Amino acid sequence: METTIKIRDDFEAKVNFNQKNERSLSEVLSEVLKPKDYEKVEIIIEVLQEKGNITPKEAELACKKSPATSRRYMKMLVETGYVFQEGSTNSMLYKIRYPVS
Repeated sequence: METTIKIRDDFEAKVNFNQKNERSLSEVLSEVLKPKDYEKVEIIIEVLQEKGNITPKEAELACKKSPATSRRYMKMLVETGYVFQEGSTNSMLYKIRYPVS
C-alpha cells in the first residue's frame, strides 16, 4: 500500500507503509525538509533517534536556541508528519510517529 504525503506545496512523498527496509529519521527528513531547515533541526533529530522522544526543554538545550525558536523547530518537524506531540503544555513530549521507511 503506497500513500502520498504532501509535506509542502512543492514536495510530495510517496510512502509505502508495508515496505520492510526502514531508513533513519534523519535520512527521510533530509529529503523532506529544505536543506536550510534540515540544518537547523539536525541536532534535535539526532536526539529523537537516540532516545525515541524529546521534551521541549531538551530540544531547547540541544539546539541552543530560545524557547520560541525551539518550538518553531519542533512545529516544523511535526508538520512533516514523521514526528507527533503528545501531552499537554506542561508535559509535552515529541515522538517519532512510526517506523520510517
